[in-house]
Amino acid sequence: MKVIAWYLPQFHETPENNEWWGEGFTEWTNVKKGVQLYPDQYQPRVPLNNNYYNLLDKKVLEWQVELAKKHGIYGFCMYHYWFDGKLLLEKPIELYLENKDLDLPFCLCWTNDKWTNTWKSDDPKILIDQTYGDKEMWKKHFDYFLPFFKDSRYITKDGKPMLGIYVPQVIPCLKEMIDFWQEEAKRHGF
Repeated sequence: MKVIAWYLPQFHETPENNEWWGEGFTEWTNVKKGVQLYPDQYQPRVPLNNNYYNLLDKKVLEWQVELAKKHGIYGFCMYHYWFDGKLLLEKPIELYLENKDLDLPFCLCWTNDKWTNTWKSDDPKILIDQTYGDKEMWKKHFDYFLPFFKDSRYITKDGKPMLGIYVPQVIPCLKEMIDFWQEEAKRHGF
């Protein structure tokens, strides 16, 4: 059995999060707001040594790889955000790809939900919508995946790159898109 840890790349600032949630927002902002819901529950959680790390720091990625190895984690499944070619929170996974000395296997999971403010607002709004495009957009998306798939650290099964989709049932063109991506993968030698 191989243990793969979910990897949320939200622990760094982005212009979009600063605009939508306030200057300096990261997932640490939410962690710090944790409240105790029952006796003896440890909230808010404080990371060891107050290490509110920033995922844009390569040293943090190195530390996380070593920590994962030390605790028997085989690899990371990194959340990937794509909205018709608009990427969000992509910098940590791109930094990981660039740094071959980060020697822990990884794969991607497309978190294909639209982003809303419903968890924080009484006035619900879609911040960035999710649509699924056509073959032209599927090709652009696959082409973004390709350097990751080709990386020797990328997790495969029988030589085929593993890609997660967070909520596949909401994709109206799922079969057509998957068929297209499989053909593209074969065309590139997978």
